[in-house]
Amino acid sequence: RVAVKALSPELAQADGFRERFQAEIDSLRLLRHEGIVELYGYGQQDDTLFYAMEVVDGSSLEDELHAGRRFNWREVTQIAIQVCRALKHAHDHGVIHRDIKPANIMLDRQERAKLADFGIARLFGATQLTAAGGVLGTADYMAPEQADGRPVSARCDQYSLGCVLYALLAGRPPFRAKTLPEMLQLQRYAEPEPLRRFAPQTPADLERAIAQMLAKAPEERFPNTLVLARHLEAMLLALSKPSREQPDPADSPPVGEPLDSLPIDMRATQAERGPSTGPPPSVPIELAPHEPTLAGATAAAGGHVAGGRPIAKEPAAIEPDSVTPDAPTGLTSNATPSFTLVGQEPTAEASPPRWVAAAQLASAVLVLGGLAYGASFVLSGPDADTLHGRIQQVDPSRWAAGDQAARRLLAEFDKRFPQDPRSTNFAPHREQLATHELARRLRAARLRGGEAVRKLSAAEQLYVAAVDRADVDPLAAEGQLAGLITLLTADQSAGAATHPAAEDTGAALHGRLVTLAKRQIERLQTDRAAAATTQLPLLRDRLAVAKQAMQTDPERAAA
Repeated sequence: RVAVKALSPELAQADGFRERFQAEIDSLRLLRHEGIVELYGYGQQDDTLFYAMEVVDGSSLEDELHAGRRFNWREVTQIAIQVCRALKHAHDHGVIHRDIKPANIMLDRQERAKLADFGIARLFGATQLTAAGGVLGTADYMAPEQADGRPVSARCDQYSLGCVLYALLAGRPPFRAKTLPEMLQLQRYAEPEPLRRFAPQTPADLERAIAQMLAKAPEERFPNTLVLARHLEAMLLALSKPSREQPDPADSPPVGEPLDSLPIDMRATQAERGPSTGPPPSVPIELAPHEPTLAGATAAAGGHVAGGRPIAKEPAAIEPDSVTPDAPTGLTSNATPSFTLVGQEPTAEASPPRWVAAAQLASAVLVLGGLAYGASFVLSGPDADTLHGRIQQVDPSRWAAGDQAARRLLAEFDKRFPQDPRSTNFAPHREQLATHELARRLRAARLRGGEAVRKLSAAEQLYVAAVDRADVDPLAAEGQLAGLITLLTADQSAGAATHPAAEDTGAALHGRLVTLAKRQIERLQTDRAAAATTQLPLLRDRLAVAKQAMQTDPERAAA
């Protein structure tokens, strides 16, 4: 059971729509996270491009707001933490969403937030879909740099998320305007009204965090969404502890429960919701008569469902001035039906035109005589000395990278000359190739998840779990990997003592896992060192401010 988003043939002919649709598929192909709607596959039929994605059984935050719901600050904080982690996954894979808004954040029946609609997402370093000075996004939640037509970064999504949190608490976006130019001007220069004027129960710490997310200068926002998520988690944990003066058992988490298990009460009381009048309408963005609008099936992206059929809902989006074509997914404009499952994309290039195939066939016929003439030499192949020399000339880095040509050379030598004493010289090369193949297999299983991971060995599952943890808690992941190395090294030594044939005991597999774990630790340590160059100055600055405030305002200094 899937949700299908389709681009009609008429819209596919309009300038920019096909490229943007293909860009959305390319973005989703990279992402596998519980907080992001999953892409299953894509294709076309009768000139209609489409893709199949996960069905989210629930409603969007926009639907909840229009129903008159007012979110309490705990609900908003929990939603923010989940969306932050989903955004960190996207940013780590080079994808900026660029259109974070209530309509693109879904809530399923288990109260989990899922990010949807990557229709205008951009890959870091990729050719932009908008021309210089063009903007693309929804005005009420647009970052100042987007409104100004300047290059965007991951912190652009952070600003938009701040606008969403403000709207959930206040029942209205940070700014109101009657025209699009006025709204863009407000996003660039104006400061929103204090949040607690509309939501008095909002803690001051949360109000400050949202204000930092809404900073006009990107560098004044949080370094990244993972830092923001941890900040919100710490705040939630601190505020969940009841004060001695006025204990509130309802606000306190169950004893011994981890923070991630705190439930979100997605049904606020009527007093918290206020009158069911709904939020003020978004700024309407009128398109010229010749500009079509993209209508997709929205069962997984904020649309309503009636009679089992999704009803498309149009986002108020700013259209680009021009679009640079870029179709890495290979969806073409012909009418040949096709469907590709994510993770099973063909690696070969598209079939050549018929005249090219005919020319290739003719060339093959012409050289057939030459092939027959040298058949005896071809069948016998190069001798052992020649093959040995070619293998020795292979650049060492190609073995670690799993180079296919190098792999074929070594396989031919092993097959034709298994008794050659020089074969033992290539044992390190075989190990490097096997380690690369193991890394590729584990990476594929990790992307597929579920049953694919459960089919792995216990040691492989421990490694995959540690790598997954690295996205959320790099230090904890590093500790898990170090523990795995200790465990496997001890097991490998015990196995070698009792079973000299390492391959028979699984010690060879464990040795390769140890190699991969050491590489992951090195990568995490390098990333941490790089992060320290930007985060340590920030921490030192805050400590300096606290030290200055210690004498005059010790409570603020401690905070």
